[in-house]
Parts: sequence; C-alpha cells; structure tokens
Amino acid sequence: MLPIKLNGNHYSFPTELSEINLKQFYALRQAKDMIGEICALTGLQRQTIQNFKSRTDLAKCQALLGNIAQKLATGFDDAKLPKQTVMDGKVVKVPRNLKLEPVGAFIAVHNLINEELKQCAEKKVDFDPMPIIPQLLAHYFYLPYMGDGVLYSDEGVEDEGYMEKVHTIPITDAIPIANFFFRRYPNL
Repeated sequence: MLPIKLNGNHYSFPTELSEINLKQFYALRQAKDMIGEICALTGLQRQTIQNFKSRTDLAKCQALLGNIAQKLATGFDDAKLPKQTVMDGKVVKVPRNLKLEPVGAFIAVHNLINEELKQCAEKKVDFDPMPIIPQLLAHYFYLPYMGDGVLYSDEGVEDEGYMEKVHTIPITDAIPIANFFFRRYPNL
C-alpha cells in the first residue's frame, strides 16, 4: 500500500495485486469510470473524489490505476495454489483434497456451478466463473475458518457477516484457489 495525501487527507492506495481483496476486485470490475475505480481501491466516497481541489491528486490516482491495470492484465493463470490464505486477518489453510470436505459443501458448489452453467446456456454465452467465486470460496473455507467443533452449515455459509470475511481474501490467493477448485470439480 502506498500512503498518499489526497485533498489534504491521508489514504492508502494498493500498488500490488496482493493488496487488493475480493471486495475491491469486484468493485473495480463494476466501476464505470476512473472515479469509480478510485472509490473501489481506496474506499473513498465518490463525492470526496469529485471535490479534489487539485488535478495533481487525480493524476496520482490515474498513475496508480495504470500500474494496477498493467498487473491485472497479466492475469493469474501461472499463479501457484497457496497453502494458506488470510481471511479477515486470520490465517486459513487451503483445502487440497476436496473429497475430504463435507458433502454439503460439494452439493452447494455443484448447485452453484450448475445454475451458472444453465444461465450461461440460456444467454448463449461462455461459462464465466467470476460471479460465483466468492460463494465457492465461502463453502470450502467455512470449516477451516470457523475451526474445530463447528459443523458445516448452509445457513452459516450464507451469513452476511461470514461472506464479508470471505471478501477480505487477497485476490492473488482467491483466483488461484478458485481455479484449483474448478479444475478439480467434476463435470466442468
């Protein structure tokens, strides 16, 4: 993170992909313009950015966005599967053998993938796994995150507070982990 001063206030701007979490990544993908992209990565409100007093602040952000865009353009295809990741500040082990995970997680993810495949077929578009990555990760990280003595639960996985924690996973871990899950998953 690069500490920067914008409009007289101090903020942090990610300079490495590992500093961008799932929530920021999805907000960045949905951003319609440069102001939306700055909001996604800094947490600044749109009105704050619109009221910058100096174009220098905007130029700084534009340069930092260009840096991130170049790094995102290289993709994650060659990224290795991490042994662990950080979720809401807690180190969580990445499941490697999905056959040992609860059948409830398998069924929930199976349903997610099938529903997405069905929607893609109806729209006559190629399968895009991006919309379901947070849910997929949520199902397979529920037990590793919650720890011993907790049973798998669809309700627990769908809890808004838990999903917020899933969205804190760094994108450099989330995409390779999701790719691993998709490659290991039957019928894809």
